[in-house]
Amino acid sequence: MAVSILGSRAMVNCLRIDEIAPGACGLLIDEMPLLTVSHVKPYIVAVLLHRGAVRVTEVTPGLVPHCSPSDLKVGGWDPFEEDYCEEITRMEKVVEDALGEFVSDGLLRYNEEQDLWVLTADRLPTIVSWVTSLGAKLPQHLSLELSRQQSNRIPDYIEYHSA
Repeated sequence: MAVSILGSRAMVNCLRIDEIAPGACGLLIDEMPLLTVSHVKPYIVAVLLHRGAVRVTEVTPGLVPHCSPSDLKVGGWDPFEEDYCEEITRMEKVVEDALGEFVSDGLLRYNEEQDLWVLTADRLPTIVSWVTSLGAKLPQHLSLELSRQQSNRIPDYIEYHSA
């Protein structure tokens, strides 16, 4: 690799020095911050809107390129929990925490037999806001569930005309 000095800037193949080290973009600023639940939720929502259900192992491959090395270590220190992540990576723990938040909000239910988090129709306004803001489509099982609810309901206008 040829290095030339042009003026006061060192250049390597027409790259500036600050472009050579992709992990650092300034003094004490990291390009790859530690993952938080808010970073992970969009990845989970994408899979949920596509399939209607999600596993941890379906979310983690999409996150790996965007993780810091600390997020990928098994048994690594978690500065937010101030504890070590035993047996799993910090990234997997954050994904499980995000799924747990969705369950506590009533958006998902956990299927223990298949180790699967399934989207429910309990919080339909939130799901519809995801769909409309992303220009996406409701998962098929939710569409079927909503159509069953509509067909089992007697419309109000029939009750008024029959009286």
